[in-house]
Amino acid sequence: METQEITAAEAPAHPRLRENIWHIRASSDAALLITSDSRFEVGTEDALRFLKMRSHCTGFHSVEEIAQRSGLALDDVRSILASLEEAGVVFSSPAERADLDRVRAALLSICKIWSDELRLAYIGNEFRHGSLPKTALTGWLCEMYHYISDFPLAIEHGARRAEGRLKDVLVRYAQQEKHHDEFVVRTLENLGLKRDEVKGSAPLVSTRAIGLLMREMFEHEPCSVLLMAALVEAQEFQEEHIAGFKQCMHETYGAPLDAFDPFFEHQQIDVGMGHAELLADNIDLIDVTDMERLDGMVNRLHDLKHAFELQSLEIRDYYTNLNGKYFPRQRMRFSSL
Repeated sequence: METQEITAAEAPAHPRLRENIWHIRASSDAALLITSDSRFEVGTEDALRFLKMRSHCTGFHSVEEIAQRSGLALDDVRSILASLEEAGVVFSSPAERADLDRVRAALLSICKIWSDELRLAYIGNEFRHGSLPKTALTGWLCEMYHYISDFPLAIEHGARRAEGRLKDVLVRYAQQEKHHDEFVVRTLENLGLKRDEVKGSAPLVSTRAIGLLMREMFEHEPCSVLLMAALVEAQEFQEEHIAGFKQCMHETYGAPLDAFDPFFEHQQIDVGMGHAELLADNIDLIDVTDMERLDGMVNRLHDLKHAFELQSLEIRDYYTNLNGKYFPRQRMRFSSL
């Protein structure tokens, strides 16, 4: 996707924005703006000024109100919005139905964008730098155990509501994902946890929320299972990066060099099965054009993206400083009252 420059056009009176993702570094002269169909370079100062008003571009405020709420000059707000309008970032009223080719292209694009964003912010990256304690490392793996255990059950929830070839694809996908939690249990055993304590632990609330949100989305639109696969499945297996990660885990956390072998065996299996390509390979099974249904599906997928980000925050919060919290997290039972 080629990076473009933004020029100016006229913006609507009550502006609302399309999905826009910004990568801004204060040390760089240019920021990167990503939309579902383009990338733009924007001066860093202009990008930072825009962020002051972005929060108020919800479609409920006039340009004058945006200027007042953000503290920017009215002419500056108009100028920024005009540039964003030219870039296609300012939202325009949609038709009741969408063009199917446009739907499929947009969903493929946004799944790639959000998947990249999740990888950039993934808590697993922090362990490579040794910035979190070992309790957070094992806590993260416990949450992966619970999530991976639940994932095929959520897919089956969607498969029960699907028909035809979509149903066949989802049933096969669920079957292929079953028992993959065993790879994580073996990894945790290699790090010193007991099998029974892993299986008897309780997921964090954010991990449970991911399962509930998946079921809600799959129930409304079974084809959204394919979007989920594009969002979360590993896309490549790079042995040199994995070797570096295992060496870092050994040096930083004292993990045996082979401790993560089961974890990465699971990743290799998923990559080999082509789960990350399920959406692209079956894009013809995306046949939703009703705008209300599309809005609901995309909103739920966006909620799931943020649920994974929330999970990283909760893992960091719960497992970094235990301060007497149970490790791993335990289920609450009536008999304990």
